[in-house]
Amino acid sequence: MKSHYQVLIVGAGPVGLLLACSLKKSGIDVVVVEKRSSRSTHSKALSMNAASLALLRSLGVAERFERSGKEISDISIYWNQQRISHVDYRQLNSCYQHILAIPQPETERLLEEYFIELGGEIRRSVTLSAIDVGSDGINASFPDGMTLTCDYLVGCDGSHSIVRDFAGITFSGFDYGIDFYLFDAQVSWQGKRDEVHYFVDEQGFIIVIPLADGNHRFVLRCPREDKSLPSLAEYQSVLSRYIPQPVVIERVVWESKSQFYNRLASQYRVGNIFLAGDSCHLFSPIGGLGMNTGFQDAWNLAWKLTAVISQRQPDDLLDTYDEERRSVAAMLRDSTDTSTRLIARIDRDSEKICCWLPRFSNRQRARTLHPQLFSGLAQRYSGSSLIYEGRNLAGKYLPDLTLIQQGNRVSSYDIVDGENYHLIVGSENDKQSLMTALIDRHLSVYFVEVNGSDKKIEFQPGEYLLVRPDGFVAIHESLGTLEVVAHYIETNNIRNIYER
Repeated sequence: MKSHYQVLIVGAGPVGLLLACSLKKSGIDVVVVEKRSSRSTHSKALSMNAASLALLRSLGVAERFERSGKEISDISIYWNQQRISHVDYRQLNSCYQHILAIPQPETERLLEEYFIELGGEIRRSVTLSAIDVGSDGINASFPDGMTLTCDYLVGCDGSHSIVRDFAGITFSGFDYGIDFYLFDAQVSWQGKRDEVHYFVDEQGFIIVIPLADGNHRFVLRCPREDKSLPSLAEYQSVLSRYIPQPVVIERVVWESKSQFYNRLASQYRVGNIFLAGDSCHLFSPIGGLGMNTGFQDAWNLAWKLTAVISQRQPDDLLDTYDEERRSVAAMLRDSTDTSTRLIARIDRDSEKICCWLPRFSNRQRARTLHPQLFSGLAQRYSGSSLIYEGRNLAGKYLPDLTLIQQGNRVSSYDIVDGENYHLIVGSENDKQSLMTALIDRHLSVYFVEVNGSDKKIEFQPGEYLLVRPDGFVAIHESLGTLEVVAHYIETNNIRNIYER
């Protein structure tokens, strides 16, 4: 049996499997080990945002997920049973103007199937017992005597990460000290079944999320003296209190109790050992950012590992994984903490926000900002050493554009492949001189017809975007500064796959 791999991933949850698929698709020799004997059977993570769907599209599997989930384009927020705000995803400049409600077991199934299609290998019922870093790489030992060696090891093994402990990485933060309950149920209800509902009052909250099978996911705080799960009557009482329309629970399909956490790892990399997903950050599920953030970790790390292993960029590229992803997680940790304390009514300081929330939620800016935040498309790698801080799109995910190359039209989302840099130009003027200037840079060049009056795109004629392998914009500048591209490529020692 094979014992050496370029990359060893510990954990076959959604994040570990997504990382494995991304690496395997790029030709990296990768194996996944998992202590569980089978896939998860519990719902857990549920919502997939536009940013996650965009990266799944880059892998060529987004349609599989869309067929298995439920598209939701609206979120309604209620205060004391009165709707005070409406979040409309149709305002997004993206082909994914929705979130996708899809249970975690289905997400794992689809990712595992794709990984196996790619020729991937998952070893189950094995628990990591030791890690030793030697001259020949990283040695991972298991209780049955098996030892696997690898060049890089990634811990995607969740909140109680063994990899994190072996690497000596601290996991600072806190839990909220309150039990929250999640359950999926079949209900009789006259409310809208195609949108997410947040019902909030002075005492607490309940979140209602429609599922593809016709059931609903409920997330609520239900104070109880003992630690057992609430009875059906208790669930019914909470729903009736918060939801203005009559609602009757007919059958509970699944239920669970959980603490909400707020934790962040002190670092994401120690040598050639990395962390991704819940092993390096834990957020409150309010906002649905946990798994989606883990997906972005995996996508960011995958293209960098691929570039380094394939010798297209130097090893110090891997330092930017911690630089970029930990800063995003720190921001999300703080923002989800604020929203959790507000919505869950955890401390007295949030009482003064009770009067402020209704007024704020009715502002137009808030209604347009919320879709960006929930979609994941608002994340930006500000201050990253891989981003040239020029115009507005630098550091952001590329906008949804129709591109032209050799007379053919293609979506900007479809050029993102996890391996290559691309240049998008806002005009076909001086096309020949531009191509001549860039041919030695091995860049694939696309042109786009831009309407300068379209303020949603933030991209004008006479400008260009240098797009990284993960779809984020490295440079946004005017065509008069193309020397910036040459300098960027030389400084970062970039070789595209086209140079093979």
